[in-house]
Amino acid sequence: MTAPTICVAVQEQPKYKRTSGVDLGPVDVVKYAEGFGTVGFMVDPPDQFGSTLKKAFEIPGPVLIGIRVDYRDNHKLFEKVHEHLLN
Repeated sequence: MTAPTICVAVQEQPKYKRTSGVDLGPVDVVKYAEGFGTVGFMVDPPDQFGSTLKKAFEIPGPVLIGIRVDYRDNHKLFEKVHEHLLN
């Protein structure tokens, strides 16, 4: 599972006791942006965010910036926020 799908899966599992439609595979942010006729950047490693954002502001029009996020511990957050869903 890719990172965004893990986030959704963590929300679906307690509520529905299963996941559905969350395994989308990897998304190439740069190619995705190009498919819409705009520019895309993938920030990797995270310390490149500042320089990437600066480049993005220099480009006229919309720009898509992808940032990898580790969602593996999100279930802990949702257990606290949505405790009523687990009972």
